[in-house]
Amino acid sequence: MGDDAPVVERVVESQLAAFNRQALDEFMECYAESVELRIDGVVAASGKEALREIYARQFSVAPVRADVVLRIRQAEWIADHELIEGAAGGPTMSVLALYRVRDGLIDQVQFFGQRVTE
Repeated sequence: MGDDAPVVERVVESQLAAFNRQALDEFMECYAESVELRIDGVVAASGKEALREIYARQFSVAPVRADVVLRIRQAEWIADHELIEGAAGGPTMSVLALYRVRDGLIDQVQFFGQRVTE
């Protein structure tokens, strides 16, 4: 189990860095073909092409940035508390992001978020 830690953390960190640069192709390289995205428990994208469409649209609207406040790793899961800024000029979001990494790629991501009160 310990041997997987660097791979699990490396792929999540790589997708975060690509997200912050809005580097869509590099971002998508971190995800499995069968990836599933859930937002507040609801499936928002199933499959890599559906995920690409969501992030291509998001990256084209406004520059966004995610900063990790806290990271916890348990086996194949990474749990990040992230602050997301710049999404369509909206408020900063506080997000719990859960990433599951299998075979070196993220195959499941779940977001639970709320606006940060100013």
